[in-house]
Amino acid sequence: MAMAQKRPRINWKQIEGVEKTFLEACIHEITTYGREGSSLKASSWKNVAERLKTEYNFVVDQKQMKNRYDYLKAKFGAWLKLKNKTSNVYNPITNTFNMEEDEWQLEIKLNKMVETLRTSPLVYPDLCVQLFDGSAATSIHGWGPSSTLPHPSHDSPDINLSDFDGINVTHMENMTSPESPNEGTSSVSKSNGGKGKGKATINAKIIEVGDEISKVARMLVEKHKEHDMTSCMEKLVKMEWGISDPRYQTTVLLFGESADLRKVWLFLPTEACEMWLKNAGSKYGLM
Repeated sequence: MAMAQKRPRINWKQIEGVEKTFLEACIHEITTYGREGSSLKASSWKNVAERLKTEYNFVVDQKQMKNRYDYLKAKFGAWLKLKNKTSNVYNPITNTFNMEEDEWQLEIKLNKMVETLRTSPLVYPDLCVQLFDGSAATSIHGWGPSSTLPHPSHDSPDINLSDFDGINVTHMENMTSPESPNEGTSSVSKSNGGKGKGKATINAKIIEVGDEISKVARMLVEKHKEHDMTSCMEKLVKMEWGISDPRYQTTVLLFGESADLRKVWLFLPTEACEMWLKNAGSKYGLM
């Protein structure tokens, strides 16, 4: 009997743009359809493969894609650990680490993937953060029993008001969101006499145009007393969205959710912030 043909080795760096498109496609699939286990669903792998074939004539099967996904995930884990070292060994400009030989050897003993970072930097770190660090929002698909947040399908999430003590929020309820094709919203805007079924009323989402959102931002800075919060607000101001912009308001609310979200915001390059905001905002039921 003839032996089975050996699967040809795939060179992901042979064609420029393939690896970036692969990461972007994975983020899109997880954002849209959710995960299966620790990676993508079988149908999503087919979609990613089809995109690579269409755009680059780059042909891969599910196993080859999963192997690349797992490799990049493991490399990202090693990269993130080194990047978070207190000795500031990471150079964000060159995406490399400045360590002495004995430091490299120590880290390699702890994690063999570190050795790959020594000779080959992590590709597209901003995309890897979104894909592997929990920033790729999965909407309803990503919600699980262990989540500390309400299920995204709920029309009126139970927002914790304790973080906003001392702020007048009585006139901040029942605000109307922009027109959206989202299904499952039965409330009707009162401002149009009950005709605008395409508009969903958002109850108890602590958003106000103008002075109130500024008060929320100042309160968060005062409450957390962390340098990262001040830096986050400085970066947000530079986006020039304006305090009445839903993107500004949603970002401030995300800052109050966790330190991890603030760290991701600070790390991301400016051009990736808006995409991260849409993904994270959707995951937390804010957009």
